Amino acid sequence: MSRGGAINLTDLSGGQVGEWLQSFDTILCDGDGTIWQDDTAIEGAPDVLNALQQRLGKKVYLITNNGLKTRQELFERSQRLGFHLPSDRYIISPTAAIADYLVESPDFDRARHKVYVVGNAAIARELRQHGIDSFGAGETEQLAPGDLWPDFVAREFGNPEAAKDVGAVVVGWDEYFSYCKMARACHILCSNPDSAFLVTNRDAVHKYPAFCIPGTAAFVAGIEACSEREALEMGKPNPLVLEPLTKTGELRAERTLMIGDCLKIDVGFASNCGMLSLLVGTGRYSNLSDVRREKGKLAQPDCYLPRLADLLPYL
Repeated sequence: MSRGGAINLTDLSGGQVGEWLQSFDTILCDGDGTIWQDDTAIEGAPDVLNALQQRLGKKVYLITNNGLKTRQELFERSQRLGFHLPSDRYIISPTAAIADYLVESPDFDRARHKVYVVGNAAIARELRQHGIDSFGAGETEQLAPGDLWPDFVAREFGNPEAAKDVGAVVVGWDEYFSYCKMARACHILCSNPDSAFLVTNRDAVHKYPAFCIPGTAAFVAGIEACSEREALEMGKPNPLVLEPLTKTGELRAERTLMIGDCLKIDVGFASNCGMLSLLVGTGRYSNLSDVRREKGKLAQPDCYLPRLADLLPYL
């Protein structure tokens, strides 16, 4: 089977699919659009992932760019929706990746440093579980009526304490994003050259049936521009998020399958890591023709299925 061939598995014989199933030991599976929609499992998806573990002995991890929940909260959702993962160790999320990164960083001291979060409260909850203090998450910060931006800057940043001991700026999806938050992040990053600058993901837009809304990439782009620093992405498609598993040998990229619904993020991640890829049509690409039209612009999957449940007859 050729790499990047976008082969529809339903066109293959049972023997060919069986041979394909033997080509990997570990599975990384996306969440939204692949196995669930919001808080509802996509029909058949739990049965497939459970069978891959229980019948074929595959090791399954859920990997998501969802920065609105902690790793434990995502694990609890997976259990509630019928996915039988052994523990929350099998959840790879940007909030947990950020916390793990800071814990391991020689430049970040949990006893002294705190984190400024431009993002939602889940980031603060994850950091707290790792013994890291933070501020700003889930809060609003806007110019008061009649307040001018020079007054805000002088009042908030005139005191050196405003940036003291802030060892990291973390950016996630933030419905309360504002000029004040961007200014505070810029001040901290410029005042502390050694501070970490991390982002949950660079998803440009969140798509809903009738409309699109700006994703985290829109927020971090403004902060990068004014601070003249580049954020480190802690989600797909950055291979960095797999280092804890690859360094220990728990995961071998060449024997791993990435399942997802997005060419740019999921299939791009598989390509970056040297993994096999399976694209399902329950998210952004509902048919194989749309996938093939992206050839030359975005990485192509090795295999395609209209829905993950279509794999069940082969298990």
